[in-house]
Amino acid sequence: MLNLTNIQGNILRGYASFPHAQFLFFGIQSADDAKAFIRRLLDTDAVTPALWRAKPDATLNIAFTFEGLRALGLPVESLVTFPAEFQEGMKRRANELGDIDESSPEHWEDPWKTHRVHMLITIYGRTGDALEAHCQRLRNLLPNGVQELKPDQPAGRLYIDDEETRKEHFGFVDGLSNPAIEGVPDDGGPRNRQDIGNPDDKGRFRKIPLGEFLLGHPGEGGEMAPMPQPHLLAHDATYLVFRKLEQDVVCFRRYLDEQADAFARTTPGGLPHGISPQKFLAAKMMGRWQDGSSLVEYPDAPREDTRNTFGYAGDPAGARCPLGAHVRRANPRDALGFGGKTMSRHRLIRRGIAYGKFLPPGKEEEAESQEKRGIIFIALNSGFDQFEFVQQKWMNFGDDFEQGNDTDPIAGNRPMIGGRRSAQMMIPGDEASGRRPFLCSDIPRFVTTKGGDYFFVPSLTALGLLASGRVDVA
Repeated sequence: MLNLTNIQGNILRGYASFPHAQFLFFGIQSADDAKAFIRRLLDTDAVTPALWRAKPDATLNIAFTFEGLRALGLPVESLVTFPAEFQEGMKRRANELGDIDESSPEHWEDPWKTHRVHMLITIYGRTGDALEAHCQRLRNLLPNGVQELKPDQPAGRLYIDDEETRKEHFGFVDGLSNPAIEGVPDDGGPRNRQDIGNPDDKGRFRKIPLGEFLLGHPGEGGEMAPMPQPHLLAHDATYLVFRKLEQDVVCFRRYLDEQADAFARTTPGGLPHGISPQKFLAAKMMGRWQDGSSLVEYPDAPREDTRNTFGYAGDPAGARCPLGAHVRRANPRDALGFGGKTMSRHRLIRRGIAYGKFLPPGKEEEAESQEKRGIIFIALNSGFDQFEFVQQKWMNFGDDFEQGNDTDPIAGNRPMIGGRRSAQMMIPGDEASGRRPFLCSDIPRFVTTKGGDYFFVPSLTALGLLASGRVDVA
């Protein structure tokens, strides 16, 4: 039975109404101090559950790396029951994830480069002041044996033309769709966002079993994902992927400018009125218009319609939404056949949020263009194999989408071969409009990994068990 008061917040129900965030990282020098710290957070009701009686001004949630659980004194009999990917950690799995060249761990930023992060505490605030006050209260509780690792990571909703938006730095509305999960009430997100489940063989969408995202519950096949021991530690818990992804906005815009004239010539009658070739090409690479409208539903111009109840089966050649577009690769829906079963085990709960300031168009040559900006990518699943499959097979390899070795045009890695990058993307033509095919060649790297790791997010009951120090596998 689903007990939202035992599950940490921002997993099943997002923090859509908390636009400010701070990510704090910690190392554990004393297991006793760390346990006392966790106990104090629980005793003061500081840890935010998925369901609250009154909406707080700020939220707090906590997660641990494998090394963090070891530093807490978790017995070996329990540690060895965790997934191999979690035990290895993100650094050691860099090659599998495509974190090579500029994205390799040797180029990561602190604290990921020089420290072992043991504990992640995420704090979201309804206002900037509420966020800052909550962070300070937390720091006042820290014992000597728990060290904050610098720098921390601020993040938050982007302001464009002095208006708060849900866009990311490339200019697209973000966070439009997450999995619709059985038994989970609405999370209070934007009304224009419609989370969807998995497609069935009739072209409809069904909600996804809870066990795909939360340990101790049945998943797609009716079975439960492997659980670390003891079960009390694992029940209602999940795994979290944390990645700091830097976006090269100047490079992205320049590439669009360089390709614009050639792309415009593929449409003999000209582009739709008011649509620049840069915006049209960007939409084809992303798989949606910047306002979130679906290319499948609106292939010629955006319509400010962010509904998600569409599939790709009716666009098998990618004339509307290219086969290799980013959002089509991240969630293929019914594109891979077999009634959607090909992708039904690979859905991710995503709770990403931007960091850095938005770069206004026309400022690409000014000093502010050198500021760091990007996305804090957060994914939640009942096993790391779900995230790693999407990253390996769909982002960094295109065979499932008839793209061969071509990587994702937005977020894929760009391996150096013979001193140059060989990334490309085919945009199919459209017989209905007369638009001819177009090949995006020599695509540079737009997104670079700057750090991250794999985390275990316990339930509130499990946090109490960790704080007690009485984790007994037997």
